[in-house]
Amino acid sequence: MQTLKIHTLDKHSTSKGWILLLLAYLFFIATTCEEGIEPGPQPEDITKEKRERLGNLIHEAILASPNDFPLLDRSVKGDSVIQNYLQTLYNQANYRIRLDRSSIRDNRWDLERPWQVTVIDDPNRFAFSAPGGYFYISSGFLAGLSKGYEIYYLMAFEAINISEDFLLNSLIREYSIATILSLVDHPDAFSPLVLVEIIEFIQEDLVYETSVVREIDGLVAELICETSVFNRFGIIPILDIINFREQWRDTRPSYSGRLEYIDALRIDDCGVIKSTGAYKKFVLENL
Repeated sequence: MQTLKIHTLDKHSTSKGWILLLLAYLFFIATTCEEGIEPGPQPEDITKEKRERLGNLIHEAILASPNDFPLLDRSVKGDSVIQNYLQTLYNQANYRIRLDRSSIRDNRWDLERPWQVTVIDDPNRFAFSAPGGYFYISSGFLAGLSKGYEIYYLMAFEAINISEDFLLNSLIREYSIATILSLVDHPDAFSPLVLVEIIEFIQEDLVYETSVVREIDGLVAELICETSVFNRFGIIPILDIINFREQWRDTRPSYSGRLEYIDALRIDDCGVIKSTGAYKKFVLENL
């Protein structure tokens, strides 16, 4: 993993950075263009291996910004218990995805590379994900949940968001294929502010169409029922505890008839368990 020197994020002073993105595109052309040939990168050029590398860069930038992203301290017993429990659940939720058996052999997720949960010590309720399997959630969001099937739904939703092309397509629309490829292949040539902007976009400005949320819901229900004994309706209490001013619901908006849609999905042998008491024991009692 390549180490980047990055300034602390300043969400109030960071501009959209279009000049930086233009420079990134020009850099891509300068490093890839052959005489008489117009470069034409395609979405499939951003392979899963490159998505993992982009996620690594984003994660390093977050770790280097403790003022904006204070993390739970793994050296503290209670924090470590929370982190380990969540990581175990997340591993369970995403393992089938990381097997990636339906993809061609040279474009699969690295099964040896774990997908990582990071808890941000912030009372506000938010959750977001980065390419390559990174899932971020605030302690405030965790404190508002009460049962295992709620956090499992959230993890499954974000895992699908990462594993399918939903997040990738949003990044492509915002920054272009050329910019993403250049950043992944030549990170030292970019200002750290480019990563700052991408993090802000992923966390706060990336808003999915409700039709996309509905599509993800269908995949989430299947994933939950294939990987756990949890009930697939973990979205219900999440919608009850967060209002429309909070980040996760703003960026992944609900839609009319959502519960009826999930209920109508033809899924056999789906779990009915909502809680084993583990969430309260390992998360709530240690926050």
